[in-house]
Amino acid sequence: MDLAAVSVGSKSMTWRVSGNFIRLFIGLVLCAASSYSLAKCNFENEIDNPISTTFLLKAGDQRLALTCNVDAQYVLYFPRNYINYNQLYDSKMRKVERLPSAFEAYIINSSNKRFYLDINAQVERRVSVKVTPLGDFHKFASIHTLTMSLFIGFCLALTLYVGMLGASMRNYGLYSYSFYVFSAGVFFLLQEGLLNIVFPQVALLANFQLHLLFAGITLFAGVKFLDQLLDFKALLKGWQRQFMLGMACAALAFAVVQLILPVSDAMKINSMLSLITLITMTCTLSSCVYAAYRKVHCANLVMLGIAVMVLSMLFRLVFTEVSPFLYRYSLVLGITIEAFIFAIATSRKVKKLNDDRLSAFKRASTDSLCNVLNRSGWEGVAQSLLNNFNKEGGYLTLLFIDIDKFKEINDQYGHHAGDKVLQVVAKILMSRCREQDAVGRLGGDEFVVLSHCYSEGQSERLAARIEESLAERDIRTENVVINTTASVGAYITKERYKDLPTLLNKADKLMYSVKEKRKNTEYATSS
Repeated sequence: MDLAAVSVGSKSMTWRVSGNFIRLFIGLVLCAASSYSLAKCNFENEIDNPISTTFLLKAGDQRLALTCNVDAQYVLYFPRNYINYNQLYDSKMRKVERLPSAFEAYIINSSNKRFYLDINAQVERRVSVKVTPLGDFHKFASIHTLTMSLFIGFCLALTLYVGMLGASMRNYGLYSYSFYVFSAGVFFLLQEGLLNIVFPQVALLANFQLHLLFAGITLFAGVKFLDQLLDFKALLKGWQRQFMLGMACAALAFAVVQLILPVSDAMKINSMLSLITLITMTCTLSSCVYAAYRKVHCANLVMLGIAVMVLSMLFRLVFTEVSPFLYRYSLVLGITIEAFIFAIATSRKVKKLNDDRLSAFKRASTDSLCNVLNRSGWEGVAQSLLNNFNKEGGYLTLLFIDIDKFKEINDQYGHHAGDKVLQVVAKILMSRCREQDAVGRLGGDEFVVLSHCYSEGQSERLAARIEESLAERDIRTENVVINTTASVGAYITKERYKDLPTLLNKADKLMYSVKEKRKNTEYATSS
């Protein structure tokens, strides 16, 4: 065998195979290049202006002619905002198939090169018409629908939750927050065209004046919410707060008035509204910075939420090339994160207000000497227990306690020792009662306990515990040990009562009966 011939033959085969691969690679590159070159649409009246760029859409009816070179099924799409009517026709003036989506979308293919787009626009604006492969459009439309659905669901859930929380707590700040999140959600719902999927023929959803209305409402609600949250009334000077709120009210008024005006006048109001919005947001941001400087409660969280919105606007206006997703949805993501941060700030604010209210109530309703409820505080809590008893039933236990010979203790050992006795008796009562029982000092040496029990045995055990603890006890003061007893009138009933005085009168009579028996016993023993 000739080895040289074999070697030459193998080399020639190798070159042939390599050449085939090279030709195949070049062919694929040329196909890709030709495919890219064919996937292009241009307006006929504008030279070298592909549809992926923006163009000026005039107000009123117009027909746009365009030529498209595509080699497969593509989708031509654009936002529906501020467009009353649109329809794409092929070269034979046949309607092109429309795809259901959040955008106005039409399927185009290689069978047609020339198209006509009829549009009736409400206002003059720049619009971006894009062409993309069918599969890419379905992917983009799915991501858009999912993103906006999650956003709207989040806004709705937050609105309902915080609204119900505000209704239960009767807190105006929570109402204003719910209103802000709801109006922002509706604005983006209209702006991003999500309702077009469900109601494709309803032109009102793309109405310029309707969008402008919710833009004004969102601005007004946001300012009112921050005014409540950061307490601008106490933080700012009167004229500063009134100016900021006045601008917000003016924005709302203009947004409402433009509904009854022609679209041309609404466009003028839109320019005024933009200026008012800029001034209002500048004032609001300055006030938030000042609140953070003054260390107002929750101001740092508010600043964090505003910083998130500023960052999202940078992705929309400055860093446009960083990420197509962030460019498209930065404002939606920003308002979502901001709403969540504001929800945390609102909950903390409400908790602080409740804590302050509770502290004020405790200070006003607590006996300063014995650290139990004073008369007014006890009557308020006891009335709530009585109302609950009248609704649910069970047994009501009222104990009227009077310290025996308390005047003699004050006279013999001094008022300081008498105060010590009162404090010890109050501690005993608190330790023997449940947290939900109402323990109070009516005045002097008189204490009361009201308890709602669910069985007669439970009521009797409570009364027995307290009677036993106060039957006879040595109380140590700084200088002396005082032997102390107390008379306890225990009234247990399952009958309904409307007022406390009747119950107190019954327990008071039982207490005096116990006191008389104790006196008679002591007198009999001494004699």
